[in-house]
Amino acid sequence: MRVGRTLPPAAAPVSWRELAAGLGALIEGQPALRRFEAELTCHFGAKHCFLVGSGKAALTLILRALKDLSPARNEVVIPAFTCYSVPSSILRAELKISLCDLAPDSLELDPTELAAAVSERTLAVVPTHLYGIASDVSRIQHLTGTRDVAVVEDAAQAMGESLGGRKLGTLGDVGFFSLGRGKALCTVEGGVILTDRDDVAQALQARLDEVPKYGTGALLALIAKAVALATLIHPLLFWIPRALPFLRLGETLFEKNYAIRRMSPFQAGLARDWERRLETMQQTRKAKSMQWVGVLKEVGEPDSRLVRAPYPGLVRFPARIRDGDRRNYILCESGRVGAGIAPSYPRSINRLDELRNEIRAKDCPVAERCARELVTLPTHGYVTDTDLTAIRGLLTPASAAPPDGATTGTKPL
Repeated sequence: MRVGRTLPPAAAPVSWRELAAGLGALIEGQPALRRFEAELTCHFGAKHCFLVGSGKAALTLILRALKDLSPARNEVVIPAFTCYSVPSSILRAELKISLCDLAPDSLELDPTELAAAVSERTLAVVPTHLYGIASDVSRIQHLTGTRDVAVVEDAAQAMGESLGGRKLGTLGDVGFFSLGRGKALCTVEGGVILTDRDDVAQALQARLDEVPKYGTGALLALIAKAVALATLIHPLLFWIPRALPFLRLGETLFEKNYAIRRMSPFQAGLARDWERRLETMQQTRKAKSMQWVGVLKEVGEPDSRLVRAPYPGLVRFPARIRDGDRRNYILCESGRVGAGIAPSYPRSINRLDELRNEIRAKDCPVAERCARELVTLPTHGYVTDTDLTAIRGLLTPASAAPPDGATTGTKPL
């Protein structure tokens, strides 16, 4: 167990000032929520905005609303390498999962496989802007647009990023953000839904009308989490929650029985001055991403096909380490010294035990390779030049070689 300065793999800090704003909004009530909703609608130029308790809740409600509009369709196509919340939300919406592998050396849906996967049963396709790397939504719309298939834009990790001058989260039929811990903007937990389609908005509102608010117990727990986050996310204290096994930090869990609630005024208050804060954090993440590009060029052959200039403000910077022994060694050493290097999702979706009876068996070799090879580097403002130097040392083949002496190079995505 490490005791001492430890970098979190991702961080969007909540300050005591924002905690005070959250408590003030709790007293204010619904006007705080309406104000946050109006700010989001204006900033993103969307016709409709809905606020809910989590990103998982957002996707679940979107899919239920789409099912109400197209009751004959029941399949949702998703990447075979993505956050586990995506397939769990599909099951929570009582729909079927259809997997599509990624394009080679990419985090995007393979277009040929996607075209074959879409059928008369397909309700929606969910492209993911993983880590904040933009997915080509327009290409997916071209492949699906003539078949009455909705494109649900998973921008959970990409709030504040753009593609071709258009803000991510506004490119598809409907999009959503997560405001959970480690995302681009944090209100401890929370979700935002955006759409320009009036029919989708009407169906969403009907679904949202059935969703409960936070109860007293849940709200008190939320406030306690916010206090803990404001206190313990700093590297000098992050070792404490990291050392508590019941918190299960660093684990990727498949959760199906999560609460679906409306956003509380407390969360809207935590988002106080969110546009300025988001811009500041995005600039920091962009600068750190550029630094990691430089570091990875020094320690291995660069591969810039996924992370391209101008570099986005990634919530975490993905790097590929092809040698499994060396990857394990780097992750172990990072844990020992608190360097913030973390694995990505440990298994591709097609290999999840929880989905064994829920999906058709298929191989997804690109997604499986991502699960085996990817690690992520921290991009938040707590990363100092000293941290950068230490992480460079871990990634350098000569110093990071496992006992067998392997020196396989590291490649940025």
